[in-house]
Order: sequence, then structure tokens, then C-alpha cells
Amino acid sequence: MKLDDLVQRNYNRMSANDHRIWQYICQHKTECRKMSLHQMADACEVSQTTVLRFLRMIGMDGYNDFKAFLKWDSLNQTVFDGRSIEQNSLNFIRTISYIQQADCRELFYRMDQAGRIYAYGSGAVQKAVAKAFKGYLLMTEKLLHVIEGYEERIMAMQQMKKGDVVFLFSVSGNNPVMNDYAKNLRDKGMYLAAICQDGANDLSKLCNCYLPFFTQKFDIGHQSMTFSSSAGMLPLVETLMLKYTAYQAAQNAVHTP
Repeated sequence: MKLDDLVQRNYNRMSANDHRIWQYICQHKTECRKMSLHQMADACEVSQTTVLRFLRMIGMDGYNDFKAFLKWDSLNQTVFDGRSIEQNSLNFIRTISYIQQADCRELFYRMDQAGRIYAYGSGAVQKAVAKAFKGYLLMTEKLLHVIEGYEERIMAMQQMKKGDVVFLFSVSGNNPVMNDYAKNLRDKGMYLAAICQDGANDLSKLCNCYLPFFTQKFDIGHQSMTFSSSAGMLPLVETLMLKYTAYQAAQNAVHTP
């Protein structure tokens, strides 16, 4: 496993100091291979203890383990494949095609019956998409409550009632904090809709409805960095809003004399 993979798995647990350390490492991987722990801490403007705490948090045994990962990364440098651009575009198309064909009638029925509808994202991009989804649903005259931060997460759960709908936005679907929250919501009787990448993940198993977006990991070719697009969530929720609008129109037609 690459150093970048370890960080991505623990990204949502990182503090401001952790981000500072990781940013420095990303920009100076060659120099870091020659640095002592003392030099690394000085360069990042943090204590040696803070550096070691960061390394333990991402799953390393110590500084020597970190140096070994840097050496391994240097021996496995990749070259960017231009076909990744086309493949990333195809993933958008697959996402939109999937949600177009998906049977969302149960989800839409639950949305109509719910006292409240909520959305919670586990990261910056996920939160941004949740806010965009709120704007889209306003056009259908539905109010979406976006949950932000730990305190709001707890307060929202206390206010929720059985049958409320909660959209959970996650990239991997394996975020421990998100999945623990999903378990608590499920036990309280909420109807849960997971929006995360396709493939085997824990969040999809915890939720009543699973709406995947398609993505994959691309080698950037710069300092062994990789990239996984999460932008597929946006066209997914746009298309979902349009399908919900069509559902509302069909329901109104049935009940109109």
C-alpha cells in the first residue's frame, strides 16, 4: 500500500497539524527521504511528538516505517496515462446512466411521507454536494436540512423521528464515523439513502437505498500521487432531483380528477 492510500483512508480523522504535515510531505517527498525526525518537525513547524502522532494515526509504527514507505514510493513512480481523462469522463456517463434507470419510487415515496429530510456529508466535497442538493430540492418544494459538524450531527439525531429520510454522502462508503452514525440512525428507524462510490462498502449495507457514483483511482505521475474523482455525486443528485420532479408530476396526475 502506498503512503497516499494510508492518508486517504484516515483523511477525515486528520487535524489541522496533520494537514500541515501531509501538505509538506506531498510537496517535498524527495527531501523527506533524507530528513531526520527533528528536521521533519522543524520543517513542518510542529513538535516531533506531533509528527509521530500523525504517523501513528495513519497506521505506521514509527519514523523508520515512514522512511521505508517513502523509499518504496520512490521506486514505484508512475507516469500519467492520458487515457485517464477519457476514463474519468466515461465514469460520469456511467453514473448518469445508472441513476436514470434506477428505480427510485420507494425512496421518493419515503421522501413524501417523511416529516423531515436530512443530508450529511463526511468531507468537504460531500458537504458541498449536500448543500447543492438542498438547492435542487427547493425547486420541488421540499426542504432539506444539511447537517454540518459533530454537534449538529448529534442535535439532528435527537430531533429526528421514525420515518425521516437521511441522505448520507461518502466517497468510499467505509468512513468509520459516517458508518457509526448510519448504524445509530438505522436503529432509530430512519430511512437511509447512501450516496457513495460503487463497489463493496459498508455504508451501502447499512442503508435502505444505495445510489452509487462510478469512479476509480488514477495515478497522477507526480510524486506517486493518486486521484479519485468524487465529482460524480453532483450529476447524480441533479438527475435524482429531476426524477423526483417526474415522480411528483405522475402522482399529481393520478390524484387529479
